[in-house]
Amino acid sequence: MHGNQKRPDNPRRKPLAPLPEQLTGPVRDFVTALRHMHGELGLSLSDLESRLPASRSSLSRYLRGQSLPDERLLVQWCKLSFTGEDRLPELVRLLHLAVDAAGAQELAGEPPQGPDRPEDGADRADGTDRDPADGGPEGSGPRRGKRFAVLAGLGVLVVLAGSAALAMSLGGGSSSGGEDGQKSTATEVVTVHNIDQNCTREHARERARECRLGLALDPYAPYRPSNIGGHVWHGDRLTADCRIANGVTVTDEVGGHSSVWYRVRQKEHTLWLPGIRLAHDRLQYSSLRNCPD
Repeated sequence: MHGNQKRPDNPRRKPLAPLPEQLTGPVRDFVTALRHMHGELGLSLSDLESRLPASRSSLSRYLRGQSLPDERLLVQWCKLSFTGEDRLPELVRLLHLAVDAAGAQELAGEPPQGPDRPEDGADRADGTDRDPADGGPEGSGPRRGKRFAVLAGLGVLVVLAGSAALAMSLGGGSSSGGEDGQKSTATEVVTVHNIDQNCTREHARERARECRLGLALDPYAPYRPSNIGGHVWHGDRLTADCRIANGVTVTDEVGGHSSVWYRVRQKEHTLWLPGIRLAHDRLQYSSLRNCPD
């Protein structure tokens, strides 16, 4: 037996990088409180990813103040800590203030807080937790630059992370050959599915404003009004030509979430449909090809 058998739970875990100076007000207050809770928890982003419905890159963005978690995820996050549930009421209050402040900022037409793109090494809040598959879109090209995400509006809840298994399934199947060549030119007709029982097909026929779902201009940018290029309703059919697995994660009204997006055509425009807006079996078993980078 050696002298002291106590060892740190996660000896490789590194301190979080400082928050950017331009992150101010209620958003900074919330992120600071979230970091305190996360620090007491003592888990790496890899550990958290295995316990929460969120990817490491999404968790990292929350801890950097580049996007806001929704309340469901925050509750689950707090429950991992012995003191987290005591902190939960205050964290929820700060989250609501942060979302309100971010929404007011957008309505005023002000530029979003936080860096447009991560600084060198900033793609991970924990020094050991970057996953190239998750982190790639954040720093690979101007159209993928991450602006501060307002996770509210559009009549849908936004955020949380996609399924790793689904992402792996999309990443596979890229073998060469005649069959794959045919697959690369295939299209698929997808049917929009709204999980909200108040927005069934009967309601969809009326094209009720509260039941419309947004089609995004860019699946890597925050899913908010400024990024919406069109709308669809439950039961609408669209032609998709490819899909991605690592876009911004979207959460539906009952807590389902996915970072899969389908590239579709609407009135001669190329737009993106969140995969969470398809029936689950169609999302899981689609054979549509991956979109080229």
